[in-house]
Amino acid sequence: MTDAATLQADEKLALGLMGAIRKAAEDLCAPAAVDLVSVTVDVSAHIGSAAGATFEPRIDRRTRTILFAGGTASIGGETVMSATAVYSIRPA
Repeated sequence: MTDAATLQADEKLALGLMGAIRKAAEDLCAPAAVDLVSVTVDVSAHIGSAAGATFEPRIDRRTRTILFAGGTASIGGETVMSATAVYSIRPA
């Protein structure tokens, strides 16, 4: 496993974005749990540093058993990364 201290800025940003998306998914589906099924990350600009990043998660669609979500990461007002994720919803 890679030590977090050795991650590149884009990798750190992707982890932050996925954390924000997962939190939005968990908040919406509580008390049910969510399990990651699929994720896609797109980088749209060079990321020199992940410092000062802001995350905007969104929920796209929810069925009884599946949640579709996504979000963007911005630095200095510029969107530098987007992601989509699919979660299975596990009843509490």
